[in-house]
Amino acid sequence: MLDEGRRTEMIYFLKEIVSDSGVSDKLAEPFLASLAAKGSRESVDSAVEFLDSKIEEEFISEDSRDPIKKVMKRFTKYR
Repeated sequence: MLDEGRRTEMIYFLKEIVSDSGVSDKLAEPFLASLAAKGSRESVDSAVEFLDSKIEEEFISEDSRDPIKKVMKRFTKYR
């Protein structure tokens, strides 16, 4: 699960990746909020599934998948 205490920091790094991918800030905000919520409340795997569905919809490019996963892994808490 993602560390809810570091959510703001994680979204900062994710926003940079998403912006570089060509998604407008207006559309990036809800996407990042949904991604962070799924990762925090359900699991990182469900967040990755959500990311994959957005890639299939061509909302975000395939090239941004690995950097986003790397950031999410960095902000994962282990119990």
